[in-house]
Amino acid sequence: MKNLTRRPRALVVLASLPLILSFGFVAPSAPAQAAPTVRAGVVLPTHLAAAKTKTVRPRITKQPKGAVINRYGLNTSTKLRVTATGKKLHYQWQYRSGGKWRAITGATKRTYTVKSSVWTNGGRFRVKVMKKKARRSSHSVRVRVLSPTKTPAKDAQSKFGLTGLRQGVDLSSWQYLSTGQVQMAAVRSWAGSNGFTILRNGTGTRPINRDYVDVCSGKTRNVGARPVVEDCAYAQFADQAQSFGLSRGHYWFNGWISSLDSSTGDKLSGDFTAADSADQFFTWLTTDGNYTKTNAEPLVLDIEAGGTWRDSTGTYSQKLRAWTPDEASEFLTRLKTRLTSSGYKANLYVYMSANAASQLTSAGNYRWRSVAPIARLWVASWGKDNGRIPDAQPKVGPWSTNGGWSIWQYTSNARIPGSGVGGLDGDIAKSNAWTAK
Repeated sequence: MKNLTRRPRALVVLASLPLILSFGFVAPSAPAQAAPTVRAGVVLPTHLAAAKTKTVRPRITKQPKGAVINRYGLNTSTKLRVTATGKKLHYQWQYRSGGKWRAITGATKRTYTVKSSVWTNGGRFRVKVMKKKARRSSHSVRVRVLSPTKTPAKDAQSKFGLTGLRQGVDLSSWQYLSTGQVQMAAVRSWAGSNGFTILRNGTGTRPINRDYVDVCSGKTRNVGARPVVEDCAYAQFADQAQSFGLSRGHYWFNGWISSLDSSTGDKLSGDFTAADSADQFFTWLTTDGNYTKTNAEPLVLDIEAGGTWRDSTGTYSQKLRAWTPDEASEFLTRLKTRLTSSGYKANLYVYMSANAASQLTSAGNYRWRSVAPIARLWVASWGKDNGRIPDAQPKVGPWSTNGGWSIWQYTSNARIPGSGVGGLDGDIAKSNAWTAK
């Protein structure tokens, strides 16, 4: 009778079969568990399923790169970029300051533009990439900002194997304003004991019989019957340069002359010629005592285009073009004759860009080859115009067989502490630049 009440063994095996099929093992006396989760037909324990829902940290696949930018001129900014995997990512760019990483306000995209006007000294940057509470920081990168050099002459000597270079600036009434006048003492401190300044004596860029505002006095004046105006700051600048021991140069901005005036009746030039301009330059130089018979200061014809002028009715307009080689030769030849016949030395120059100096004619000849033997070259070649010596010396065209450049305007962004103004035209000059040919 006892054996008749025992549960059949086969029933026990069949009752355990679902448990074996589900877990692959028999776990007698196992504690009760929550119901398992099913995904894609696979049954997972609840604790494993919960782990799969955790947010995964973003992975950065492309790191930001450091850069070198300029404080002034070209290339004054750089864009930092990061690439990361994942959806709905958030970004926060940071900078390193005082040993800590600090958030940059508003920099919440995958790119950030570093501007030298904001980050004047550059620094280190990184970005945090975030997805909910998970985050990952990029590598830190350095952005270096190049400021203008204080030693352009020394820099050029080292870079190009030159010797005896000196440095200075060129000035005009643009640096003589009610809002700020250049301080010559600061120029002298920056330029050094053999420093120099080249001053605009006069300009022919205003047509005849035009009213204009004198920037030195703020008063309205009239050009008159001759299309030339003496630079209002010239006399004061010349006296200051001499008192501070700076060598000087003097330049004349080419202007309206009859050979380029296509208006009826020469109403822009008033029949004025290049030779007339030379006579006026000579007169202003020698009558105010700034150019003497004992020196050989550079006397420069600045060859550049000017503005566009219209008649009073607005029906006629003409742009002042730069002088041609023939017009420049007329000016230079006349000036040399006036100087030498009066007992002065004639250290003659032309000023132009490197591109103009190396320009070719349709026949493949240098356009300025007739001028190169009679005048030295003051060449403008700014490179990145960042206040530093460019990476290559300027092109000089026909002056390559006539002494090369003698004065090099390397930037319009020379920055001189205490000068009282912003960017200045910075120049370097060879040792013989103040010696007449």
